[in-house]
Amino acid sequence: MKTVLITGASSGIGKACTEKFAEKGYSIIGVGNNKKRLEKMKIEAISKGAKNCTILCYDFSNQKNIKKLFKEIKGLKKIDAVVNSAGVAYKNKIENLSIEEWEKVIQVNLTANFLIIKNSIPFLLKSKNPSIVNISSIAGRNKSLSLGCHYTTTKAAIIGMTRHLATELGPKGIRVNCCAPSQTHTPMLDSALSIKNQKILARAVPLRRLGTAKEQAEVVYFLCSSKSSYINGAIIDVNGGLL
Repeated sequence: MKTVLITGASSGIGKACTEKFAEKGYSIIGVGNNKKRLEKMKIEAISKGAKNCTILCYDFSNQKNIKKLFKEIKGLKKIDAVVNSAGVAYKNKIENLSIEEWEKVIQVNLTANFLIIKNSIPFLLKSKNPSIVNISSIAGRNKSLSLGCHYTTTKAAIIGMTRHLATELGPKGIRVNCCAPSQTHTPMLDSALSIKNQKILARAVPLRRLGTAKEQAEVVYFLCSSKSSYINGAIIDVNGGLL
């Protein structure tokens, strides 16, 4: 039985990933910061075919919670895949950006990814096809059209971290890749852009629509599967051609 650890599992791309891995019969460890949504996600994952689904409610803005997370799963035999999908986003321009908000975004979007990967390595080494997929953004490739510089900074850093760790962990057999979605219809996007502005943005995409969380999850699953066994250090742009 294969096991996947998914952060940000109760909403957006993370939730879509739990559904996809559930359909493939994985045992899921879903981590998020909203217990009610996690409980709903667990029911849906089991109904879609997950062998097992453990939900863990932690706020990654506090590093101590990541230590607690791994203490809670220390009895786990192995992890086959890690999907780092947890993230926060705020709109503040630099003039109004507090150091507290800056540090929270850095902690949740970047430092937590680093700590999740670091602590997952002993579990991943027990898998025959260990894989890590980080979620960056088109903002990390260029800039954000609606969010602050702290968000863009973390998403660019995730790309750099992915490339470095692909080289460092590759000799151990652990593949590390990254998805860079463009604006995808998720609750996070709804909080950042009005419906009107989403329609305007969609017209700028060559495919003339926004992506869906399910489409992003398909790529994440592929990067964790044996079909991508020679893909390492890749940044996959899932953006409808919006460059």
